[in-house]
Amino acid sequence: MSHSIFCLTRALIAVIACSMDEATIRSKPRKVRIAPEDTLDAQIGYNLRRASALALNDFAVEMADASLRPVTYGMLALIDERPGIRAAELCRLLGMKSANMAPLLAELEERGLVERDDHARDKRVQVLALTKAAKAAMPAWRRQVRRHEDRFLQQLTKKERATLLRLLRLIWIEEE
Repeated sequence: MSHSIFCLTRALIAVIACSMDEATIRSKPRKVRIAPEDTLDAQIGYNLRRASALALNDFAVEMADASLRPVTYGMLALIDERPGIRAAELCRLLGMKSANMAPLLAELEERGLVERDDHARDKRVQVLALTKAAKAAMPAWRRQVRRHEDRFLQQLTKKERATLLRLLRLIWIEEE
């Protein structure tokens, strides 16, 4: 029985091969010799993007109940760490343009998480603070983010995590 299936499969392959025209045969992808350091999986940017996609997806799952995205969590965390921070300074620290931050601040204010106030000496400057509700929620949100990072980085040792953090900071922190 298995011999007849083998013969039938061979015959079918032969028929298919004969029916293919030269254009179809030529359109098959060719293997190109590429230096190992030039392959896609050897490129740092590609690997950063893949890791970032995993991190963002896991963050979204972890923080879904709080309806926080990485950018809004980052804003809240910095405002928590620096009460009275100016909006312009928050933009600078997060590497954002003020045009992009304005709607996010409005969203956080609407949700009752951030309060804006005029600077005591310069009414043109807005200072930011967390509301009582946001201050109360921040410790739980920080634990959730820690849980997310522990899960996301579970394959790394503490020493490897510290090295990764140090190397990533070398890329994006500007010289002061």
